[in-house]
Amino acid sequence: MRLKGLKKAMSQRIAASPDLLCVISILMAAGFLPGVILAPQPLAGGANLFALSRQAGEEIDAARALSLTQFCATEAPKTETATGALVRSETATDYVLPPGITAARILYHTRTANNVDAIASAVVLAPYGQPPAGEWPLLTWSHGTSGVARECAPSRVKLLFYHWEGLYEYVLMGYAVVATDYAGLGTPDRHAYLDMLSNGMDVIHSAPAARVAVPHLSKMWVVVGHSQGGLSSLGVAQLEGTIQDPDFLGTVAIAGASDLEDGLDSVLRARMPVLNGLVAFWVYGVQTVYPELDLKDVLTAKAIAIYNASVADGCSAASGAFAAIPTEEVLLPDWKKNKYIQQFLARDQPGKLPAYGPLLLVGGGDDILFTDAASRKIFQCFCSARARVQRNVYPGLGHDPVVYGSLRDQLNWIAARFAGEPAPSNCPAP
Repeated sequence: MRLKGLKKAMSQRIAASPDLLCVISILMAAGFLPGVILAPQPLAGGANLFALSRQAGEEIDAARALSLTQFCATEAPKTETATGALVRSETATDYVLPPGITAARILYHTRTANNVDAIASAVVLAPYGQPPAGEWPLLTWSHGTSGVARECAPSRVKLLFYHWEGLYEYVLMGYAVVATDYAGLGTPDRHAYLDMLSNGMDVIHSAPAARVAVPHLSKMWVVVGHSQGGLSSLGVAQLEGTIQDPDFLGTVAIAGASDLEDGLDSVLRARMPVLNGLVAFWVYGVQTVYPELDLKDVLTAKAIAIYNASVADGCSAASGAFAAIPTEEVLLPDWKKNKYIQQFLARDQPGKLPAYGPLLLVGGGDDILFTDAASRKIFQCFCSARARVQRNVYPGLGHDPVVYGSLRDQLNWIAARFAGEPAPSNCPAP
């Protein structure tokens, strides 16, 4: 009877939110929902992090991981070298890529949230054939949540974690793509998860390093990001408000144009333990930016008992470990009153700083993580700051499906930026 009730409840949730398709596919694969029938989802698992248990997560991590190569294992020196400077690069032949696409790994200099030199890793993908007019138009890719441990870097995954959910389509359409891991993923330091400004810095500095490592990349560039990466792509837009790089053409933020506090509240309201790892990763990110944070001030004893052995050891495995705790037993009731939590939330508010360049904000009408209401609030903030913003909402699509559903509009918007066309805006008239 419990299984029947579970199947009925989950079927209702599927109808309400396509975001759950990835979660349900895991439940089916594990044998928990043998009677739930879904249409085949050949593309839906691109950036899937979630697991029902630590053991299931370990199996997922092991199945898609690449071995640590000498390129990644050798620690790069930290100096006061200019940001964006290339440390080293190598041709990568161990990824599963569409035919004709070439890949290169790079290490480069960036800065932490506390303005200290750091090394970040990335992968540069180049299309097949000869570049038009001598150079490939360049996209910087800002990925969604992959975990916080070093081995959770997308560059350590055979299919680059996102594959057909974000990377391969762009390259097949004639764009070179530099996909950062963010500092602390792929390199030894801590990852400042969901810190839109330092993550955005990692994205910005990946572009000049990629141009040194791979020939024929354009100076002009656009940033595209999803989820965590959608948030950090807005960090890029705000940082460019100060930098004002004339070759920066604009920002595409997919399912990340939301208020961070609202996003966290959405996870907690959903009360789906399979999502609990997102909260634990975020606390790790706060402590990366503010090392003074005492975990006992925000996490329950149950969460602390598995925290250290989970967040920094495994990706889907870490997510699965936190699925064993009820959502309401992860954070203490007064967690928002902590001063470091408050400082982090204040620091990472999209629209708080002026943006540079036009923006395309992409949202799913059924996204339970970055909600339509929160996205609208951020849209209004950017419009009030006189940014040129086009906001597209896709009814019936959730957090991951909206990446696919919006692809044609993304590509049209990006092509128009490289063509020098005026950027559209649906901001209300002042």
